[in-house]
Amino acid sequence: MSARYLLRLDDACAGMDDRRWSRIERLFDELAIRPIVAIVPDNRDPELNHGEPLDDFWARAWGWQEKGWTIALHGYQHIMHPVALTTPQYLPFHDRSEFVGLSLAEQAGKIRQGLAVMQHHGVSPSLWVAPAHSFDKVTVEALLRETNIRTVSDGIARNPYFEDGVHWLPQALWSLTKKSGGLWTVCLHPSTMGDAEYDRLEAQLRGAFASRITSVDRLVLHTRPRSVSDRIEAFRFWQRHRVGRGKLWLKQRLGR
Repeated sequence: MSARYLLRLDDACAGMDDRRWSRIERLFDELAIRPIVAIVPDNRDPELNHGEPLDDFWARAWGWQEKGWTIALHGYQHIMHPVALTTPQYLPFHDRSEFVGLSLAEQAGKIRQGLAVMQHHGVSPSLWVAPAHSFDKVTVEALLRETNIRTVSDGIARNPYFEDGVHWLPQALWSLTKKSGGLWTVCLHPSTMGDAEYDRLEAQLRGAFASRITSVDRLVLHTRPRSVSDRIEAFRFWQRHRVGRGKLWLKQRLGR
């Protein structure tokens, strides 16, 4: 197994589950893992609140940055509006978005305000992570206008590529899965991670994947377009995704 893996922790905010996030942080510190951590600058999504707001959240975020964790701007307030899956966007996973379909001025305003919140607390993001994976070409244009961020943690491919003026670090896994090669980002949500899921992750990180975990600061990014193998990977991924969505729809229709 020659594949390498990045670990990404999503939905960091003052309402995150302190116990579960602390457990992940202790494990990663012990194993010298430096993940991507996607921070919602001004969370207004009640589904991301898992207890009383943490008074020390921004101090902890600053501490992650000091440890060498890669900080990502995860939208602005994580408030979604309905979006048809046929609406042009990079990754049509969900029928909701904080950004897709909005004007350049609206998207730029959200990004500008989110960045200002983070910088006010001494935290400087170097990556973009869109809530619900949902963003479009206008979002990228707004990023280029309003920030120094030139790397996106998303996209379906086997290796990093360059497109629309930004580097893309592919994210197509939600658990550690054996791959024969390439760079794979695994998206984790610590606040909703159950004990069994955590135990499996720990066993994998101490076992078969121990030498395969890398970090953003170790990567050398090139302005390479998507290769044929990248496009084949994307084609297969979306085929599996459509089949899975179809099975879910049929199950719901049958009431089972």
